[in-house]
Parts: sequence; C-alpha cells; structure tokens
Amino acid sequence: MSCYRSCVLALLLLGCCGSSLAVSDGQTPASGAWEYLQQQFYPGRSIGLLDEKYMSLEAPANTPDPAATPLTLRFGDAALGHIRQVRVIIDNNPSPVAATFDLALGARVAEIGLRVRIDRFTSVRAIAETTDGTLEMRSTWVNASGGCSTPPSAAAAGTLGDIRFRPSPDAKSMLISIRHPNNSGFQIDPRSGEPIPSHYVSHIRFSTDGRTLLEADTGISLSENPTLRLASDQPLPAPLTVDVVDSLDAHFNASWRGSVAESAAISR
Repeated sequence: MSCYRSCVLALLLLGCCGSSLAVSDGQTPASGAWEYLQQQFYPGRSIGLLDEKYMSLEAPANTPDPAATPLTLRFGDAALGHIRQVRVIIDNNPSPVAATFDLALGARVAEIGLRVRIDRFTSVRAIAETTDGTLEMRSTWVNASGGCSTPPSAAAAGTLGDIRFRPSPDAKSMLISIRHPNNSGFQIDPRSGEPIPSHYVSHIRFSTDGRTLLEADTGISLSENPTLRLASDQPLPAPLTVDVVDSLDAHFNASWRGSVAESAAISR
C-alpha cells in the first residue's frame, strides 16, 4: 500500500509541476512519469522491448470511452508457461498501476483482457517478467480525457460483489464480470456535488480445478464493474473459482462448475 500511495503522490506532484508530463511535441507526452515509475518498480534493471510475436498489447488509439477502455494482452507460443508477472502501467493516470498479474508457475495464460480508466493522453505499458528474471515491455499510446473523474453510471446499481461468468464455447477462455463501483476518489456525485470516496477492487484470485492460476493486485484505474478475461491454449478445467477483495476488506467469491455458478456471501 505504501508503494501505491507514493506513486499517487508522485504523479500528482508531477502533474502540478506541469512540465514533466506536458505534451512535448504535440504528438506524444513526455516520459517523466515512466522514468519515476521505472525506478520505483524496476530499479537498476534493464527492460527489453519484446517482439509482438512474444507479447502484444492492444488498445484503441482514441478511446471511445475513457472510463472503460479495453486493453488486451496476448502471449505467443514461446511465452506460454514462461511468464511470472505482468504489470500494466498507465503513465499519466493519478494511480498509474492498473494491475499487477502474478501467474502460477507454468501457467499457460495466452490472453488477458481488462477495461481501464484513462485520464489523459498517455503511454500504456505492459512489463512482463519471465521465469528466468528477464524483463520485457510492450507499450502503446492512448488519447483520452477525464476517465478517472467520470461520474458513476446507472450500471453501478445492483448487488455489490455479484460475479458473473461467460465461458467461450471451447472452454479455453472465461470472461468474469464483477459488480462493483470501483470508485476512483476523483469523481463527484452529480446529485450532491460532493466527492465520492474511493472504493475499489484491490485483489482478484482466479483458480481452476482447485489450483491458483493467476492473482491480480488492482486499484482505481480499473473501470467501474471490472471485467477480466483469461484465455489459455487449452480448456480451463472446472471448477473455476474467483475470489475478490476490495479496499474496504469486503470479500466475494463465486465458482463456475460447467453450467452452474455458485456465489458466496459477502463478508467484511
């Protein structure tokens, strides 16, 4: 949590200074935020630039919805089973680390999809650490405005922590939807005019057949009602279980057993 807070504070200070994060040439923003973040998370380590055949990062250059911008990470055959961690960083967001995915040893995760908030024109990065300790990165530019301060939508209503599953016909991928406002702390209640306190999904664990496949530390840069799509090069064995914890220490979980989803009670 201390690292999370320090990143938020640093980005706010850089934003106040103006020059570090200003658009340098009218086409791409300056890299001051990334220089700071690299030292925070990867001090003294070199980061290579991956071939897209190993790992690719897809995002719209001009997002139609800055509060729910789709990102897709794809891993090639050579990467399957050899990725230990992937961190998704949105340089110019108030909280730049959107998610840190820790993969189980040998996990054959071929694709990760999620929706994120994009606050302004920024570089979006995916930094992968392989099982041999090598760091590799892919990045792309996204043009957006105001994604972190967009007011909640009517879709925020519903049962907090409700988890829905949508499997692919071949059972090789699963889309998980979590009913949660994921309030950023930068939004204003349109009715009262008061700031909405931050309240977000902080941890997600995805298990198959009783074994953890992936764990994700997340934050306010995930969209409202977060979604996570995982795909493999082989069918995902049931039961599939999702465990979720939010910033108020509420716990939610649900399991998919082929045709039936079972949800557990909320606890605080």
